[in-house]
Amino acid sequence: MARDCSKNTSNDIDLGNNKISALVNGASAISMFAWFYADSYDTGVNDNRLLGVRIGTNQTGITICIDGSGASKLIRAGGRSGTGDGFQARSGTSNVTTGAWHNGGGVLNIGGDTITPYFEGAAENSGAVTFGNATYTNGTPDNTEAVGADVGNPAVTPPMWDGRIAEVAVWTSDIGVVGFATLNKGYSPLFVHPETLVFYMPLFGNYSPEIDIISGITGTIEGTVAKADHPRIIYPSAPQMRRFTTAAVPEAAAQIS
Repeated sequence: MARDCSKNTSNDIDLGNNKISALVNGASAISMFAWFYADSYDTGVNDNRLLGVRIGTNQTGITICIDGSGASKLIRAGGRSGTGDGFQARSGTSNVTTGAWHNGGGVLNIGGDTITPYFEGAAENSGAVTFGNATYTNGTPDNTEAVGADVGNPAVTPPMWDGRIAEVAVWTSDIGVVGFATLNKGYSPLFVHPETLVFYMPLFGNYSPEIDIISGITGTIEGTVAKADHPRIIYPSAPQMRRFTTAAVPEAAAQIS
């Protein structure tokens, strides 16, 4: 089962301060991914956030969202390499419809100064950006990270997600076309570069808080974020689960196995 978010500033999935940002510190490339089912979109270029992570004061570190600014709604990946950067982002090219399950994310190649959005297994509109550092250099984040919002306890609704979210994952590497194609086929992120997978929250809706089964980050349910139908995903066997996941969260691993 997934989680069903709404554009209500009292409702989100709060990951806590400096959680994912600390995990990706020092990475020269970062990949992000999620499955999602939108009910509606706001119209800002950086609205409709699936994942919001801060690197410093009022500064987004990494994010995936849907660019709602045009007639076509586009997957968008963005972030910074450090607090001295301006926000860097690129949008894809395929229209992301409401009322259906989709998947996507992106790669911030910090060392190579590129961002590549991915939608349903394909790279879209990859291109050059300007990162100030060669690796992700964490600052002092000033607010909580969140799934389905810009940051925890958001003050405004447009950046919030309206619809279902599942299978949110972050890697400290470029998982590439093969990795995203594998995820698009319905394989769990555990099958894709598990050696650099640092965050994976399936969002089954069975636990509150939700649990990241790799690093043990908890997702506190603020207000009401209901349980909802999950996309069909292929998970590892029980022995593989014990190899891939941390012993700190056996109950979450047990849900999959």
